Amino acid sequence: MSSPLARLSLPVRVLRALSVVTIEPPRDEDAFVAGSDFAMAEAVPVPYDPKRAASALLANPWYWRAVAIRANKLAALPLQVQRQGPDGWEPAEDHPLSALLDKPNTSQTALQFRVQLATDLFPGGNAYLLPAGWSVPGIAPAALLLLEPARVTITPGQDGSPLAYVYDQQGVTVNYSPDVIGHIKYASAGTGLYRLYGTGEVQPMDRDIAADVALAAQMAKKSARGRPDAAYVPRDPKQTWGRPQVRDMQTQIDRILREQTGGVAVMSGAGQFEAIDWTIGDLGGIEAREYARSVVVAVTGVPPTLLGLQSANYATAEMERKTFITDTLAPLAALLDDALTDMARRLGFPDIRVRHVIPETDDGRAERLARVQIHVANGMAPADAYAYEGFDDAPEVAGFGVAVDAKGAPEPEPEDDGADDETRADIEAQAQALRSMLVDADPDDEDDLRTELSVLLDMLGPVLG
Repeated sequence: MSSPLARLSLPVRVLRALSVVTIEPPRDEDAFVAGSDFAMAEAVPVPYDPKRAASALLANPWYWRAVAIRANKLAALPLQVQRQGPDGWEPAEDHPLSALLDKPNTSQTALQFRVQLATDLFPGGNAYLLPAGWSVPGIAPAALLLLEPARVTITPGQDGSPLAYVYDQQGVTVNYSPDVIGHIKYASAGTGLYRLYGTGEVQPMDRDIAADVALAAQMAKKSARGRPDAAYVPRDPKQTWGRPQVRDMQTQIDRILREQTGGVAVMSGAGQFEAIDWTIGDLGGIEAREYARSVVVAVTGVPPTLLGLQSANYATAEMERKTFITDTLAPLAALLDDALTDMARRLGFPDIRVRHVIPETDDGRAERLARVQIHVANGMAPADAYAYEGFDDAPEVAGFGVAVDAKGAPEPEPEDDGADDETRADIEAQAQALRSMLVDADPDDEDDLRTELSVLLDMLGPVLG
C-alpha cells in the first residue's frame, strides 16, 4: 500500500522537502467514522423545559384560548380508521383500532383523550402515546395512554436515532422501546442530539409571554394599592410647611373628602389644591399587552375573530374562518394522522391508516361542481366526473330520470323525425293495410300491391326529407 506522502501532489512534496509545509498522516484516534460515535450513553435532556412551556397556558389567556380552540376543533372532527380496498381507502368501523380510538382508556373518553393529546403537543412540541398491554403484532393493545411530556427523555443510539424513551414514574424510571412509543412532534429547531425533540410554540414566544406576565402582575399590584385622591401642595416650591401645619391641613382635607355633602376646606398657608386622577392607561403597557396578543395570533395561526375580538365584519370573519381551516387545522390534522398511522402499522396493521375527516368549505364544493360540469361538457361520463372530483356520495345519473348505458353515460335522445301525430297515424294505417295484403291467403293482384306500396312511399317522402 502506498504511503500518504506518495499520494500528495508534486508541488506539495517539493514544499515539504524544503520544510515549508509539514504534512503528517492522520492519527488513528482522530479518525471519525460516521454513525459510530455520535450519541452519548445517557438520556438527552429536553432543550426547552416542558413544564415552562405548559405553564404558558395559565400565564397568558390569549395563548390558552388559542390552544383550546385548536384542540377542541381537532377533537370534534370525525377520526376514521380506513382500510385499503379494491376501490381505494374505505372506513373500517369493525377494526379493533377503531374501537380503541373510540375508548382509548378507562379514565378518558375519546374526546378528552384527543383534546389532551393536542394540548400536550402545542406548547412544548412533543406528545407521547403508549399502547398499554400490547405484545403481539396484529392484536390491538388493551389501552392507549398519554405520557406527560415533562417526564420523558430520550436515550439516543449510536446513529443518533432514539434508542429508548425514559419515563419517570414518580422517581422510578422505565425504559420503553421506540417501536412501542408513538412520538408526535413538531419540526425541531435544535442542533445535534437536541433534534430528537420537537420545538413547541412557547419557546419562540418566551420573552413576549414573560414580559406580558410581568406587566400583568405590575398592573394588578398597582390596582390593589390605594392612591391619594388629591394633593395640597405649597404654591411656592421653595416654601416648606412644618409638621403641625401639615397635620392640621390633612385633617381638614380628609374630613371634607369623607363627607358625602362635600364642603370647603380652609387652610392656613399659601397652597394649591390638586385633584389626582388616573386610569388603567396611566399604568402603561396597554400597547405592550396588545403586541403580546398579536404574537400569539402569528405563532398559533388562530385568527383574532376566533380569539374573541369581534371588531371585524362578517366578510372578514368568514374569510378568517376558512383560512383557519385550510392553513391551520388541516396541517395539524395531517400531522396527527401521519403519527397515528405510523404507530398503527408498527402495532402490526400495515393495511390501515388513520384520518381526520375535515368538512369542506362551501367555496371548495362550488368550485368542484363547476369542474364536474366542464368534465361532462368535454365528454366525460357524469358518474366518472363526480367520482373524479371526490363526490363519492353522488347518486347515479339514472336516479335523476336520465337513461344511461352500461358505462354510466347518458343514452342519446331519439331524434325528431318532423312528423306530427296525424301523419304518423296515416303511415301506420297504410303500412298495416299493405301488411294484410301480403299475408292474406287469397292475395290481391300485383297491381293492387304496387298501388298501396306507392301510396305508402308518397306518405313517407316528406317525412324522410
